[in-house]
Amino acid sequence: MASKINRTGASETTLSKSSPGSLRVPKLTRITTRSEPNTPSPTQHSRLSLDRSSANSKPSSEKRSPKVPTPPEKTQTRSVKGSESQPRLIQMKEDLRKANELIASLENEKVKALEELKQLRKDAEEASYKLEEALKAHEKAEEDFEISKFEAVEAGIEAVQRKEEEMKKELENVKKQHASEASSALLSATRELERVSQELAAANDAKSKVQSEAHDATKVAAIHAEKVEILSSELIRLKALLDSTREKETISNKEIASKLGAEIVVLKRELENARSFEEELEMVKEELQSVKTAETYAQGSGEEWRNKAEELEEQLEEAEEVKRSALVSLVSMTKQLEESNGRLHDMESEVTDLKEKIRLLETVVARKKEDLEVSEERLSVAEEELSKAEKLKNEIETVKEEKNQALKKERDAASSVQVLLEEKNKLLSELESSKEEEEKSKKAMESLASALHEVSCEARELRDLKLVMKATSDKYEEMLEEARQEIDVLVSAVEQTKKEFESSVVDWETREAGLVSHVKKFDEEVSSMGKEMVRLGNLVKRTKEEADAAWKKESEMRDGLKEVEDEVVYLQETLREERAERLKLNEKMLDKETEFQSVVRENDLLRVKQEGSLKRIDELEEALAKKHRGEVSESEKEYDLLPNVVEFSEENGHRSGAEEKKDDSRVEVEFKMWESCEIEKKEAFHKGKEDPKEEVEDEREKTSPENMKESREEQVVNEEKEKKVKKKTLFGKVGNLLKKKGAPVNQR
Repeated sequence: MASKINRTGASETTLSKSSPGSLRVPKLTRITTRSEPNTPSPTQHSRLSLDRSSANSKPSSEKRSPKVPTPPEKTQTRSVKGSESQPRLIQMKEDLRKANELIASLENEKVKALEELKQLRKDAEEASYKLEEALKAHEKAEEDFEISKFEAVEAGIEAVQRKEEEMKKELENVKKQHASEASSALLSATRELERVSQELAAANDAKSKVQSEAHDATKVAAIHAEKVEILSSELIRLKALLDSTREKETISNKEIASKLGAEIVVLKRELENARSFEEELEMVKEELQSVKTAETYAQGSGEEWRNKAEELEEQLEEAEEVKRSALVSLVSMTKQLEESNGRLHDMESEVTDLKEKIRLLETVVARKKEDLEVSEERLSVAEEELSKAEKLKNEIETVKEEKNQALKKERDAASSVQVLLEEKNKLLSELESSKEEEEKSKKAMESLASALHEVSCEARELRDLKLVMKATSDKYEEMLEEARQEIDVLVSAVEQTKKEFESSVVDWETREAGLVSHVKKFDEEVSSMGKEMVRLGNLVKRTKEEADAAWKKESEMRDGLKEVEDEVVYLQETLREERAERLKLNEKMLDKETEFQSVVRENDLLRVKQEGSLKRIDELEEALAKKHRGEVSESEKEYDLLPNVVEFSEENGHRSGAEEKKDDSRVEVEFKMWESCEIEKKEAFHKGKEDPKEEVEDEREKTSPENMKESREEQVVNEEKEKKVKKKTLFGKVGNLLKKKGAPVNQR
């Protein structure tokens, strides 16, 4: 009894020390071990006890019955029970330990997987945050570039529009000045041409600025390329307008030159207007000085534009550095994304491993469920056995009653054997009924029937019966106590097993629900991680596409920079050429001024000479008229002229022949000038009759810069030739006059 109680206590302590999940299986196994078919049932135990009692009673009754077993069988049954239950308990404990270790390892792996998932989420969030920051910085840079480019383009457009308005105003002023002052139109036209060239240079500078700013802007967006094209078209339109203005000015200059040709003819007749022309020359000098100041101002503005261009280049370099840093950050982010992708692949492999482990756990859970079903079946069997034990209790109570009756009968047996026989018969009938009942309860009372049968057979020996009855009563009491104890243990075990089964069922249900929820959460996390992987892959693709687009934009911007630099170089070369042409024009203007001053001086000298020659020509005309009137008047004229000649000769009587030739040359010059004036009058009269269209075309051809130079050179050559011819004609006429005058003197 004590050994049994100690065993049950030890098993309960071991079960209480183990985890609540591990308490379930050994108790169930304990119940199953007790309910196994190899182990004897309580009825069998009672039978064995009856066999033992019969075995003990046989030596007292001189070993009459050979059916009773020996006492060592009890120890053998107990040892068999212990030997069969211990390895099963050890196996169950090992299974529990393995299951606990598996559960702990799975929980650790689950914790690790969750931590790694959290780390991956953190890495993905950091990567997404960095990507968002890089994208925000890129968008801010693009917006800043767009704003600066848009402002620069608007400023360029406004400057171009202002310049167009100024050009229009200046063209209107030029037209007004041409209409008002034809003579000053050429000079103002030259001045305005220089201004136009300066404005063209400024427009070219503005164009270079706009192109540089457009180059900066093309880094950000290709949308504003259309605006740049619009600006270029506007610049082309301005160039076309300037070309048209130049053509108009050339046409107007040709017309002015034709008019000036006509006015020069008038100026030959009216040389008094030369003074006003000299004043205009002074104005031209002042305008040249203003042009020089404007050139200095243009140079200063060019330096300012150069400084601005340098600042813009520095800004470009800074933007390129920012772009490079953004590209470096993008490269680092792509590396981090690749690392996170590797980690995610590792996590996916781990997730697959965990899924496999979960499948194994599911199989284990299925097995445990099967074990639970088996344990439930065993519990049902145990309940059936409890019901049988209750039935046995009832039977034992009846046996107790019969025992009391038997004791009474034993007491009365001494008095009379007949009473015993009657009682024996009663006992036989009762035993038959009890046998029937014991057969119903799996033949629990077979040993009692055999014992009672032996008692009925041995009724003759009352002493033996008394001893047998005492032994049987003692054994029954011991069996009853053992049965009570075992029933109490079984009841408590059954109650504990019920409670533990209910708690285990609840725990298993909670754990199953937790596992299901965990699996669902894990699947959701895996799906979310897959979505995040897809999103990160899309982000990586987008970043790669944006990087490719940025590289393409950079290549396009570099090409645009190269084109702009080429245009800047070309514009600088054109500016240098224009400056050289301006210097040449200034030198030519100075040469023309000197030539014009020399021409004015020559005109003044010619005017003085012409006045004297005209006076002399008038005198000669009067003399010729008098000569045609009559010989008398002619002779008188000659006599009148001779004293002058004689006086002239007497005053210069001591001169040499060379001096006389000089006087003759002067007379010839005066006569030639007179003839040239008449010839010019006739030519002017004939020219007036010619077609005006031919005059306009000739004047246009003359007013062209090349024809102007050629016409001026031809005029100088023709003037020299005319002077020589006039001198010769005058000398011839004076000589003829002297000959005519000398003939009558000689006759006299």
